[in-house]
Amino acid sequence: MRLAVIGGLAAGPAAAAEAARAGAEVSLFEQEPHVSVGACEMPYWIAGTLGPDATLEVLTPDRLAETRGITVHSRHRVAQIDPARGRLKVEALDFGSTREERFDRFILATGARARRLGVDGEGATGVFSLRSLADAQALQRWLATEPVRHVVIVGGGYVGLEIAEAVCTLGLRATVLEPEGRVLPGGFSADVTVQMQEAVRAAGVAVRAERVTGFRTDRLGRVAAVATDRGEVVGCQAVVVAVGVEPRTELAAAAGLTIGASGGVWTDAHMRTSHRAVWACGDVAELMRPVDGARIVWPLAPTGRQTARVAARNAASRATARTSAAETFAGVTGAVGVRAFGVEAAAVGITEAQAAAAGIDAVSVQIRHLTRTGQFPGVKPIDVCLVAERGTGRLLGGQLVAREGAILRADVLVPLVRHRATARELAEDTDLIYTPPLAPAVDPLRRAASALARAAATARLRGAAR
Repeated sequence: MRLAVIGGLAAGPAAAAEAARAGAEVSLFEQEPHVSVGACEMPYWIAGTLGPDATLEVLTPDRLAETRGITVHSRHRVAQIDPARGRLKVEALDFGSTREERFDRFILATGARARRLGVDGEGATGVFSLRSLADAQALQRWLATEPVRHVVIVGGGYVGLEIAEAVCTLGLRATVLEPEGRVLPGGFSADVTVQMQEAVRAAGVAVRAERVTGFRTDRLGRVAAVATDRGEVVGCQAVVVAVGVEPRTELAAAAGLTIGASGGVWTDAHMRTSHRAVWACGDVAELMRPVDGARIVWPLAPTGRQTARVAARNAASRATARTSAAETFAGVTGAVGVRAFGVEAAAVGITEAQAAAAGIDAVSVQIRHLTRTGQFPGVKPIDVCLVAERGTGRLLGGQLVAREGAILRADVLVPLVRHRATARELAEDTDLIYTPPLAPAVDPLRRAASALARAAATARLRGAAR
């Protein structure tokens, strides 16, 4: 069986390797020169915190071909797929030639692109996004060789925070422009992020509640300032636009594949698209979020690799997806974290607002507790917000922020949310480790769960009384 994998980064190489292990004859096509890249490490590489010999290239094309038994075509852009005919049209970018190849099945791992602002001057020299290795190299080179004093970061999310910290590490001034006027606006309530807000401000980073309306340039076409919706002009010598990503679905749409409401390529539980000979994985695929039934795009490397393995095993199999032998992807719980300016922030599942949007009657609680036993040196405060279904107490999600112990505690929530555990089960039936240097006798998660269980029960009683 001949199988084509289209795209690199995390999902593409993972899918190609898994399909090769399953016995398929695999070719991987990637339009960039680098096929296997660690995208999430880019801000730290730019800051120089990974060490002088660090590289973002996980596997070179030659190494990937040698160790995984894959035919790798870097600098090759797939211009068209025709799954009905089993044909793929590909452009060899270094030679300007186009050819057609035959394959039995296809896996789309075309990933996502950085969202653009769509305002005047966005193409100016010195305005960057951060998605490919070439992007990271260009930004690193600009900061190292140009007379940059002030960097404006557009977007206060995870990547925006990491870039702001990298800029500060390099000894430069950073300003974050975020319409909500705070960091982590999407998956966190303002109350939970207080510690991160304070740390950002203490580092000298201004977070301004402004939206970019355009860019000003100097006579050489280099960015010189950012114009905002408040009539302000913020002078700078570099801009990083970090307002999220959008799936690269053009190839899929042209092939007649169904594009979901989330903007990703629709897939079933087997990672198969609307065409029987095409699977999708990684950042381009639309996935199920079981906690609320929403269909979402979740552009993170771990999910990319998980979906890649499922897609590859099914695409390389002679069995159909309707057989019991077919591999399935159980959906994405939604877990993400960031550490910046000495503070950890993590979110799992959905927020109370997302629950309401899904028609789920939810209740939430927020508590502040301690990361270690109270008398132990170095103890830090930790803010925990948990969300549950009103009445049943089913855990829907949580948010944690602290200078230590937030992200690994959030990992505890992932299986509980996925398997529909209740707040009472977390509070009373879950064994969590107690050791004074690392965790108090009553863990912050258990304390928050106790409060949430009471709130959910009270809500149920009030509902019964009505």
